[in-house]
Amino acid sequence: MTNSISIIICTRNRPEQIRECLEHLARSSLAAVCEILVLDQSAQPLELEGLPAAVRPLLRYHSRPGRGLAKARNQAIRLARGEILAFTDDDCVVSSSWADQIWRAFDANPHVDGVYGRVLAYDDGSAPVTYHRWATAFGEISYATRPGGVSCTALFDKPNAAAFRRPVMPIENLGAGNNMAFRRRVFERHGLFVEDLGAGGPLRSGEDCEFHYRLLRAGCTLLYDPSVLIYHNGWLGAERSAALHDDYTCGIIAVFVSYALRGDRLAREYLRFRFGTVRQEVIDSTTTPAARKPLSYYTNRARAFWQGFIGGVRLAVLDRRAIPRLAQHTR
Repeated sequence: MTNSISIIICTRNRPEQIRECLEHLARSSLAAVCEILVLDQSAQPLELEGLPAAVRPLLRYHSRPGRGLAKARNQAIRLARGEILAFTDDDCVVSSSWADQIWRAFDANPHVDGVYGRVLAYDDGSAPVTYHRWATAFGEISYATRPGGVSCTALFDKPNAAAFRRPVMPIENLGAGNNMAFRRRVFERHGLFVEDLGAGGPLRSGEDCEFHYRLLRAGCTLLYDPSVLIYHNGWLGAERSAALHDDYTCGIIAVFVSYALRGDRLAREYLRFRFGTVRQEVIDSTTTPAARKPLSYYTNRARAFWQGFIGGVRLAVLDRRAIPRLAQHTR
């Protein structure tokens, strides 16, 4: 096993989360890891004293001004030295063999360009966790709940490995950006994350989905491997969860409006499905009083759809000019 993996974690104003993330990394196997690269956009740089001894020799900490997850990830990619770039989020807990399993997945499959893994809700035992699946026209989306209206999204829980070489809906078939890894050559050939997308950007989310979809359209092979396991500690109350879903709506609509306007058939099917669910929700709210939500829910969601639509038009006009590039000599 060679130490060829750069672990990339981006953070902003969440010192407790990034410390916990690094503490769990320190308790995992790091035999395949050449560096742990933290890109911090916080107003106050992280205090490095007290970080686990196991991560200190591998840690490369960079404090950078600015805002936006896609921008931070792109900065980190340009700084990374590894041949495999593995991403997780500061609110995630990796399993003990996470990095080893990423290395094994790539080593056993030389033709694979990207690897995605299983994401479960973090369970500290304080309350029972219930998993749910929402069936869409393109697969299933997993989420978890706890008593008191608390929920955790950005999960992906399928028992069997699967490889994809053609466009599919990434969220239903591969997962999100909190558990993904790519060969460095992927960024050299296909560019980086679109910086208008993603948390902290004008379109709020979707940089991972757009990147995954771009790779599939280009004929890359993306593998889901359930042994690449992390836990998402992203438990939110009802109000913050609704705001997060608005962010997801804005970014994802932008992604698929941009591809639909460029003639992508699956993107058009997805938009028909999404607008169909909105239509049904409006009908239910007028015919079934129990299904009615506060007015703010509908206005915020409508605003997210509109912003996503306008943003998608802009991305379609920009086309490849919206994609930052990675020069092959950046290391």
